[in-house]
Amino acid sequence: MISVFALPAPALCEEATEEARVGVAQMRPGEKKEKDDAPKAKSLGKDVAGVFVNASVSDSGYSPGFVMRGFPGGLTLFDGAAHGFTSQEVNLSTVDHVEFYKGPSAMLFGKALGGYGGSANYIRKAPTTETFARGTATIGAYDVYRTTFDVNAPLNDAQTLLFRMTGFAQSVGSFVDYVRSRGFLIAPTGTLIFDNGDKATLRAEYSASRLVYRDGAPAAPIFLHAPRSLYAGAPVYEHEKPNAADFTFTYEHAFDADWSLTSVVDYSLNGNEYGWFQGWGYDGLHSVTLGRPVRTHQASRSFDAQLRLNGRFSTGDIGHSVFLGLEHWDYFFGHDEKFARDTLPNIDIGAPIYPLGVDFFGAQWANGAARAWSRSVYAQDLVDLSPQWRILFGGRYDLLAQRETVFDPLGALSGTSSSTLGKGIRGYFSPRAGLLYRPDDETHVFAAFGRSLIPNISVRVRGGDAPPPQQDTQYEIGFERRFPDYKARFEVGLFDVTRDHVAIADPADPGGFYALVTGRQHSHGVEFHLSAEILPGLNASGAATFLHAVVAKDSNVPSQAGSDLLGAPRRVFSVSLDYKPEWDFLRGLELGASYYYASAAEATLPNVYGFTLTPQQMLGASLGYRFDEHWKLDVSASNLTDRPNFTSGGALFRGEPRSISATVSFKY
Repeated sequence: MISVFALPAPALCEEATEEARVGVAQMRPGEKKEKDDAPKAKSLGKDVAGVFVNASVSDSGYSPGFVMRGFPGGLTLFDGAAHGFTSQEVNLSTVDHVEFYKGPSAMLFGKALGGYGGSANYIRKAPTTETFARGTATIGAYDVYRTTFDVNAPLNDAQTLLFRMTGFAQSVGSFVDYVRSRGFLIAPTGTLIFDNGDKATLRAEYSASRLVYRDGAPAAPIFLHAPRSLYAGAPVYEHEKPNAADFTFTYEHAFDADWSLTSVVDYSLNGNEYGWFQGWGYDGLHSVTLGRPVRTHQASRSFDAQLRLNGRFSTGDIGHSVFLGLEHWDYFFGHDEKFARDTLPNIDIGAPIYPLGVDFFGAQWANGAARAWSRSVYAQDLVDLSPQWRILFGGRYDLLAQRETVFDPLGALSGTSSSTLGKGIRGYFSPRAGLLYRPDDETHVFAAFGRSLIPNISVRVRGGDAPPPQQDTQYEIGFERRFPDYKARFEVGLFDVTRDHVAIADPADPGGFYALVTGRQHSHGVEFHLSAEILPGLNASGAATFLHAVVAKDSNVPSQAGSDLLGAPRRVFSVSLDYKPEWDFLRGLELGASYYYASAAEATLPNVYGFTLTPQQMLGASLGYRFDEHWKLDVSASNLTDRPNFTSGGALFRGEPRSISATVSFKY
């Protein structure tokens, strides 16, 4: 399939995977995906070493969140570019496949990736020269009803004007009382191919949904034994109305076989209205505390423009694959809050009585806006010293500016009456380098080093200056061996990541409005991946991660030093089997089984002795049958043993119980 954006990695070397070995991108190893299949939320990322799905995974049309090498996934990337310095919800119906960036990776491309823990890069469906119409209809446990469509067609006989439209509609309930959502998305894309081979692509996307938000439960041991249907909030109040629009224009020009230029302009808008509580937590006895209700309206705008040049040339016997880029990015975020004067009553865990409404008579208010922009230049050179040796070196320079205003005359948000202004412009250089050794075509050894930055957006420090960004430094070495005769591949990697300038609460501000940027976090570990065809038609894949991710320094809460990071279990294993019988009378049948394990993880920071989440274990199975070239049925079951798997991100979330879903797919 043709991608909307040409990702830089394939342009830098003859095989994209070679670029991965020196730390640019690590794609989904061992993923088994048919051409027409979209990624599935319940399995995405579970077969990738170094990735932990720190989310209550359900049968949803949206991607879960990830923790990579001990750190929460950074920016959300679409076709290699970010829409701001924050993560975004991704509808998988628009996605062709997913790549996972880890290690000293593509911070050069589309700005810093949110740190060297890693990021997910969602490659969206793009127009092709085929003519087809595809669709799915899914029904599943907990009132899951979902439909998707994907229509593609050339609009002229010369196949120079291409069009594709994807769409989605979903209604989903939950095993948690009152939690539900419904929404839709539509995404048309057009591509014009000129006589000289230039290509212009315009993509638009609009989505909207309505939902009752799931708070999870406060991080206290009693909630590990609370009824799984408990809703720890006020359902009549905690509804959301997110909506988003995005427009992307791409122009690609090839000067010759070696040099090409790509320009990308992206503009996105997001809005939402939601409720939350000042004082949500646990009373230490038997109730959830809610405190004062707050209603927030927020909106954000992101503009990103990039110019990318890549090419090849030689100096004597040494080959060079170079990449140069310029970027301008501008992000704006606005919010206003309305604070009820009275607190809501507590909710008894055993016999919950929920508030019937919220009174905002005489409410207090606050509002604010934040803006950040960056102007950046990035470059790298992948040098072929010989058939066995390659080196990579490059860097990125970001001129970053931040400004924030907060108007809070009643002190409802900050705790004190305040009108604050934060501003600043600073420059940062992020280097990276790598070395690749290939003694033969099947064996690769690499070492890599890199540094990145993550802006501390909406972090307020006393004095009015913009806070310095987080900065990650990572070292990595790895080995890969392929066994073509057995269709097998083995990979191992060792990594060490240090994150500096982590924002922590200012001890002089009990309300948490101001922060200090002095924290440090550290993660190190080893990753393994093995895949093979062990019998004709039977493919096996296994991944394992061993890591230790901790708080290395926290001047505000010294007791946090040495605590394991949330969402960072020390051991994660996954095994999957996929079987497609080769006998004629069973042709079209597909069988699958998977097992996922994550060791006990900490539930709070600082870690509380004796309060850990039990290991996660998830057993899954799938059965598919393709009736003909047009119709296919897939049935999948997850968490067959019905384990109460928990995750924690400051609040506790119980994973979905045993569930089953069926999907009918068609293509014409």
